[in-house]
Amino acid sequence: MAASIVAFVGLITGVFAATFDPYFPRDLTVAEPNLEGHHATTGEDLVFIIRSQQASPHDQWAKQVKADIEQQYRILNLGNPQVFLLHQQYEFSGVWTILPVLPKLNEDFGQAKWLFFCEEQTRVSVHGLLQVLTKYNPQQEWFLGRALQDRAASVIHHYRFHDDPSKFSYPDFEAGWLISTGLLRGLADRWETEEHRMDFSIDVKHELAYYILNDGNGTRLTALPALCAGNVEENPAPRSDSEIRKALNKAIRDGPQEEDGCVSAHPKGLPTCAEAVLKEDILFAVKTCKKFHKDRVPIVQQTWGKHTSHIVFVSDVQDDTIPTIASGVPNTERGHCGKLFAIFEMFNSKPEYLKYSWLVVADDDTILSVARLRALLSCYNAKKLVFLGERYGYGHLKLGWGYDYLTGGGGMIFSRAGIQQLLATGCKCNKDEDPDDMIFGMCTKRHDMPITHSPLFHQARPSDYAVGYLQHQTPVSFHKHLNADPLAVYRDWFKHADEVDSRTHGAQGEREEL
Repeated sequence: MAASIVAFVGLITGVFAATFDPYFPRDLTVAEPNLEGHHATTGEDLVFIIRSQQASPHDQWAKQVKADIEQQYRILNLGNPQVFLLHQQYEFSGVWTILPVLPKLNEDFGQAKWLFFCEEQTRVSVHGLLQVLTKYNPQQEWFLGRALQDRAASVIHHYRFHDDPSKFSYPDFEAGWLISTGLLRGLADRWETEEHRMDFSIDVKHELAYYILNDGNGTRLTALPALCAGNVEENPAPRSDSEIRKALNKAIRDGPQEEDGCVSAHPKGLPTCAEAVLKEDILFAVKTCKKFHKDRVPIVQQTWGKHTSHIVFVSDVQDDTIPTIASGVPNTERGHCGKLFAIFEMFNSKPEYLKYSWLVVADDDTILSVARLRALLSCYNAKKLVFLGERYGYGHLKLGWGYDYLTGGGGMIFSRAGIQQLLATGCKCNKDEDPDDMIFGMCTKRHDMPITHSPLFHQARPSDYAVGYLQHQTPVSFHKHLNADPLAVYRDWFKHADEVDSRTHGAQGEREEL
């Protein structure tokens, strides 16, 4: 019967219903009208690299993706799978930025034909992917992915291609992306021989594509419409081999179902693992200063702030009309390290704060959803070290160089256990005006404390991100009032979720007057 299953899948190339079942291909010509190819590709020609993280539950999600791919190889007799979790394969800081690990990837997997990279919740139909790849000669330099384009010049992309952002495409990592080993060899050699300056890693997918383009002398991204994201609400539960074979045998008898033309999928829904964390377990601390008491603070109070149970505005001065609490740290124009560590100390030592399991530190121009944040935190344990938010990097020129940090504008989430362990190291600011997020990142690197990344936190405005990128996720936060209407951003992205949640679980609780 196994041979019948393989033959059945081979008859109908393509994919998937809303639940994305990789064993039920359909007509791939929906996405690839000129599918006829001549470059035979087998399962053993592919290497799968999952851009994973060590923190729970992210490592479990990545392991589920790995297990799903290996199961497809087993059931469809595709050979020996090569599937690797990036953070386990190369235990160095900065591997998530991809570029510094290119030489190692070439050394270890240069004998394959293709490297398929994906995120920790991406699902892929191996058979469907193999069919698509018959169009492309792996000895040539191919860079394939679901194409994203900026709608306007973006600060997170260093305003590159400001004259016409649409002329530059970069891959949607959640949909998965590929490079041929023909391209990998050249990239690895170039990275090893060129000099690199210390720089920031902000949006890796854009920075990777920019490096591969090489000032117009390299390889452009080729759009692969069969790679998809946001096409399922959530990933399916694991199934046993026998359950899958039973379903396939039924499909052989009944015929295939109507399905779309995607060979990959990534869930649009918010990751949730249990009941949402109670509002009463979260302390929100908003960093502000006297300069913004009259404009930014009222917007927080009118929007997401009213859906919290416990919120404090930490300022350079006390203002009883808000109220604010004076941090004891003078205001600084640039970095706010002194203020951040003052918040840590208050959270860890003030008796009235000891009841909270979670600390959320936001800027006074952060725009977020309390409801979505509560739901997301159901996946994390406040009794363990958790530093959660949008991860940036600095100085990742070689494996092990540089450090990661949480960018503050999108909101930084800290478990009580994490704050306790951080302060126990003795880490502190050299000066109050030091960059708070980067000093925090250097400290975590020095003491081997993992930072956990979620793409649902955003350092910039919605307009700074590709439409196709935001369409396939459920954001938790955005940042900045400059050249944006923060009330409109909150209304369009978060208001409904917060109001439904407050009606269901109670409106604003006590307001701390400290």
